[in-house]
Amino acid sequence: MPQENVPPLKRPKRADRRRQFDVIRVRDMLFQARHGCTRAEREVGATFRVSVELFCDLRIAAVHDKLDSTIDVKDVYEAVREEINGETCNLIETVAQNIAVQLFDRFHIAAVKVLVHKDRGPIAGVTGGYEVEIVRPWQG
Repeated sequence: MPQENVPPLKRPKRADRRRQFDVIRVRDMLFQARHGCTRAEREVGATFRVSVELFCDLRIAAVHDKLDSTIDVKDVYEAVREEINGETCNLIETVAQNIAVQLFDRFHIAAVKVLVHKDRGPIAGVTGGYEVEIVRPWQG
């Protein structure tokens, strides 16, 4: 079939190109913590699985091939660990927001996505847990 009926690809407008970012993902970090609204959740605790996506520009790191030109995933893990093991929260929504703030404070990123999964909670029935995912752009 001839390709003549296929319209040419259009380049994104300059403003649209600036909105496209590279992504660093750190997935399925596991922590034992005591977040929750009930006394049992705070006493017994639960397993939390956290995944984050940091939207940033990785071109310099790709060109220089040096760890100090990028965001070190060990530092990302440490930031998440400190936050999830820090002040106890009632809601995993708050935990996710606090992690996002911590990542903005530590790294030069344009946006962040944070997923916090809790393996069990005050749900009467069998579930695979529940989770919250937030996406936050840099507001600075």
